[in-house]
Amino acid sequence: MAQQNRNAYAYNNYSQNAKIHNINGSAAPKMKPAPQKRPALELVKKTRMTATQVRQQTAEDTKRVLKAMCIATAIFLFMVVAIYSRVQLDEINREISAVENQIELAKSDTIKINNELNAIVSINNVEDYAANQLGMVKVQDYQVVYIDLSAEDYVAKVNGKTVDKVINDN
Repeated sequence: MAQQNRNAYAYNNYSQNAKIHNINGSAAPKMKPAPQKRPALELVKKTRMTATQVRQQTAEDTKRVLKAMCIATAIFLFMVVAIYSRVQLDEINREISAVENQIELAKSDTIKINNELNAIVSINNVEDYAANQLGMVKVQDYQVVYIDLSAEDYVAKVNGKTVDKVINDN
């Protein structure tokens, strides 16, 4: 008789194999992990420290604690300074933006006032005011007298009076 392979499943004997191997349904059989060897523990005898060793150990521990406290204090101070500088920077930025807003308002006021001034002093407005309020009229070409100043200067006398006095007397 041939030897049967115990790891192979005979599907025609499924229920029988399930009972033998404690298989439920179609799940594969659970395999147990191989036991791992742990290293053997060694017992170490603790030696007592002398008073000098205890003082040295205490001094070293104190130095370590002080070092850690100094580092923690330095980090804390650095964080406080960083936060304080950030607050100062925010305040300065807020002041800068307020001044920039004031500058923009002043610029818009300047533009508004310049436009009003231009409207008041425009040639059309001046001509209109002169004609309507003051009763002035524009100069005509025949009313313009040109004086030639390229000739030599002289004073004209008429009957012993200068020309200026003659014109004012008439």
